[in-house]
Amino acid sequence: MLAPENNVFIVDKKETHAIAVCISQNDIQIDISDAISEKDKVRFTVHTKSKSSIFHESEFSVTRLHEEFIWLHDQCNENEEYAGLIIPPAPPRPDFDSSRSKLQKLSDSEGSTEPEEYEKMKQELEAEYLAMFKKTVSMHEVFLQRLAVHPFLRNDNNFRIFLEYKEALNVRGKNKKEQITDFFKTLTKTADEVLLANQKESDEFFEQQKQFLLTYNAKIKDTTMAAEKITKTQKAVSDMYIKLSGNFKSLSKSDKTNEARFFLLMADLFEKTRKTETRIQADIDLKLSDTLKYYMRDTKAAVDLMYRRSRCLGDFEAANKNLDRARQKIKDSDRAQEKPKDLQQAETTQQYIKQKFETISEKAKHELNDFKIRRVQIFRKNLIEFTELQIKHTKFQIQTIKNIKEQFEAIS
Repeated sequence: MLAPENNVFIVDKKETHAIAVCISQNDIQIDISDAISEKDKVRFTVHTKSKSSIFHESEFSVTRLHEEFIWLHDQCNENEEYAGLIIPPAPPRPDFDSSRSKLQKLSDSEGSTEPEEYEKMKQELEAEYLAMFKKTVSMHEVFLQRLAVHPFLRNDNNFRIFLEYKEALNVRGKNKKEQITDFFKTLTKTADEVLLANQKESDEFFEQQKQFLLTYNAKIKDTTMAAEKITKTQKAVSDMYIKLSGNFKSLSKSDKTNEARFFLLMADLFEKTRKTETRIQADIDLKLSDTLKYYMRDTKAAVDLMYRRSRCLGDFEAANKNLDRARQKIKDSDRAQEKPKDLQQAETTQQYIKQKFETISEKAKHELNDFKIRRVQIFRKNLIEFTELQIKHTKFQIQTIKNIKEQFEAIS
């Protein structure tokens, strides 16, 4: 049986993830050439080719853990210079516990399962584990490629260190205190949601984006959950066909009459149908569920950008009020001949926040327009491909049933 605790995978460059990043014209080209699964850790070999002067070499490789990818994402997310940017979503944590648990349960039931049925189920689970592993690698690769093609993030110093520094970054997981801090940040974001929803927006572009993103964010979460249910149901159908095929084959062996031939045909029908249903399930997972999952996280990153701009707008409005109060105070005190320090400070603060708000807004407009173009292109591509594959599988299923029907008629 497959031992998923410690495996080396040379990553197949066939499509393993729904999101592709065009890097052919980029001078920083990144791929993950292989990965090693070690119980609860996955080590990724990150390979980089570049002609950029920010690197010391033109081609190099480093080994990175998932926690180091999260560190890089957090560094970008917390950098105030990137407040006007949509930070590419961090890759999800590798989770192979489910596959390992299924493999263990199957191993425990080996004695009570027909050998042929056991072998088929084992192959299904091993294929599921391998597909999940490849998908995990691809999602980590996409994260780095998104940074590499971004006009600002590609020059980030932490990104350069991540790609080029040969030693481990010694990034640790968050302790309890940091986890509690993250919890309170979540509460702050909830307050931000209320602020964003109720805040008056004079810029029509951002008002439209706000209304769209808040609605879209809620809808894509619901749609992603529905797609997940479809994927699980499709997998259950495929697994049931294994049992049906095995049972009909057993009947054909125990039945000594002419009906044995019919049982064999039924076993063959369900086996062929099982293989098709497995492909359908894989297509739903890759082209539909994965696309929705990724853009659920990417939409959340866009909403976070709107939160940051919203907070800055609130700071700008507060700075304007403070400046008005300082000016009114001067008028009331008849000391217009000299600028008091509090007025100078209010003007300096207002100018600083104004510039910051304008910079965030300018970058955010470009980012949100790019997000729309990118999202529409990916959904269009993946949904067209998904539909074409469904048509192909349906035609194959119809032909399979026709062939079985002809064989039934021939032996009747």
